[in-house]
Amino acid sequence: MTFRAVVLGVLGAAFIAAFGYINDAILYLTPLVGNHFPIFIFGLLILVVMLLNPLLFRLRRSWRFRPGEMAVIAALMLAACSVPSNGLMRTFHTSLAMPLQYYQQSVDWRTHKILSYVPPCMMPSEPGAEQVAYSPAVMDDFLTTHPEGRLLDWSRVPWRLWARSTWTWGALIFLTGLGVICMSLMVHNQWANRERLRYPIAAFAASLTQQDPDSGVGPIFRSKLFWLGLIVVFLIRLSNGINTWIPQSIGIPLEFPLTPILQKWPHFGRAAGDSGFALITIRIFPTVVAFAFFLSADVALSLGLSQVFFVFGVMVLVKAGVRLESDYFTGGAMPWQLFGSCLGMAALLIYIGRRYYWLMVKRAITFGRQREVTSSAAWACRLFFLTIAGLTIFLSVLGLNWPFALLIVLMIMLIYLVVARINAESGLFFIQPSWMPLAILIALFGANAVGPKAMVVAGLVTAVLVIDPRESLMPYITTGLKMTEDAGIRPAKLGWSSIGIFAMALAIAFPVVLAVNYNSSEPRTTKWSFKETPKLPFDAAVREMTKLSISDELAESKQMTTWERLRSPQPNPRFFWYGGAGLALVLGFSFLRLRFAWWPLHPIMFLVWGTWPMGRFSHSFLLGWLIKTAVTKLGSGIKHRQVMALMIGVIAGDLLGGMVFMAFGAGYHAITGLIPKKYVIFPG
Repeated sequence: MTFRAVVLGVLGAAFIAAFGYINDAILYLTPLVGNHFPIFIFGLLILVVMLLNPLLFRLRRSWRFRPGEMAVIAALMLAACSVPSNGLMRTFHTSLAMPLQYYQQSVDWRTHKILSYVPPCMMPSEPGAEQVAYSPAVMDDFLTTHPEGRLLDWSRVPWRLWARSTWTWGALIFLTGLGVICMSLMVHNQWANRERLRYPIAAFAASLTQQDPDSGVGPIFRSKLFWLGLIVVFLIRLSNGINTWIPQSIGIPLEFPLTPILQKWPHFGRAAGDSGFALITIRIFPTVVAFAFFLSADVALSLGLSQVFFVFGVMVLVKAGVRLESDYFTGGAMPWQLFGSCLGMAALLIYIGRRYYWLMVKRAITFGRQREVTSSAAWACRLFFLTIAGLTIFLSVLGLNWPFALLIVLMIMLIYLVVARINAESGLFFIQPSWMPLAILIALFGANAVGPKAMVVAGLVTAVLVIDPRESLMPYITTGLKMTEDAGIRPAKLGWSSIGIFAMALAIAFPVVLAVNYNSSEPRTTKWSFKETPKLPFDAAVREMTKLSISDELAESKQMTTWERLRSPQPNPRFFWYGGAGLALVLGFSFLRLRFAWWPLHPIMFLVWGTWPMGRFSHSFLLGWLIKTAVTKLGSGIKHRQVMALMIGVIAGDLLGGMVFMAFGAGYHAITGLIPKKYVIFPG
């Protein structure tokens, strides 16, 4: 880790933390991060190896960036990516402030005095206030449009009223991030070296940064197929981006809706909903097609067929009269099944790595020596357990009964773990598990046993931390660890450095995003973050409280002690059927895959099917699988390596296309002051 690499990585992370929200929510440019394959970071990496390094090599050979330096810079920047936008800040301040406004407008909220269950330290309030209350000082400028003026006019922000909630949430989010980084260090050796997962994103970066000692460019740039893939895809993106700005120009379609199917069979769309419509709309994402080439055949095929199995399975169940309705925060068939699948995957991961993890825990507890476990992994294990305990105590102080607090913390960590595993094994860079911990808590114990305060606090905590895991922290850390290890740098250095980068990103993004929310009207035009997310946990709690009130159980529920809640659960029987089905599918397919070499499907299918991202990506994975199968069947190992170069070029062309319109949009706004037209290469 050279000095210049660390400095550039820190500066890049600071830029992402400071500008990420402005780029996405104010300027509407191509997202700076957007998913677990950030265009900004990997697009810059391509520019460095294609343009900057050859120039530095000509000036002085020792000046060019070495693979290890580029890996460190990218990995440090990745550690900041979960903070500024979808992973946290897109909904953070609105989730805390807007409920004050909606409380004034909702009769049901006021009837149940829903905000009385929120600790004052969790929402903007007067210092020393004992109850959350509407404050004009907080809301007036937050809701007012300011067409002119500075984007970062600090004087408009009521810092005094936000101080307590900022410290509370800052500590909670940092502790969560610390636990996630420790968990990443704990699983890294097992995943990367013992199971040898593919890590397609890290593999792509490694292919780009390979160097020859006597050449300014790496070996990949001497491949004609690489340049063919890059140029073709870049020209497609350039054409379509120009078409976005100038509709009269020529665009090259990458989306093909098969609407005649709905005209022939109208029940198809109605039965399967969005997933049915997504299945009959073929969307081609060149990067996803290329990543499928990095994967084992069963993973690519399973992702490609996931929506087919899901849509037709849903149609059969609907035809049979099975209830499939669901709610994001209170659960239902689909969220429960996906939770069961995640639980099954976690159990499988522990089973596969049981020997390594046992040695790690043993070394962590006894402070002894285990040759197979590094000291960094043991320290990460110790810190992880301390973090889990600290988060449990933290949530207990906020009002959750300690068993519920522990379950919520473990389920949050489960989401991070499974998202990271999916990313490492499949390269899928846009992942939404589509279940919330509060829904599982209510399904396991019943609303009566959980109680109003626990529902409100748990709902608010999970709404902030895991409402949209498309930019969750752990996949960035696991990718960074793999990139640095491939470049010959000890992963522990990057892991411990990431803690500081994450803290720095929080310290930068908190005030910047809050100031932007008070000075710009643009965030108020976003339906999801401004109008929907702030309502979701409170609406869910109000619905459950209304049911308890009708059955005369609400008063009893408020007065229960912790042990009374644990002794009187009212689990939902349907939860065990659907959750058990997800668990059985993952474990069953895992057994078949491990037992029979010819088994063609991977249990990853049941972690992602029916989710919004897979509705968009499944066709591309299937196309990538077809291409890889054809090359494998018809070509030799040399052919496979040549086509791999083509696919790396395809990804590079895709990213460069996104970079062009990100830079053009920023320049357009800087010159004209107008909001540029948005052109994206990945769904968001």
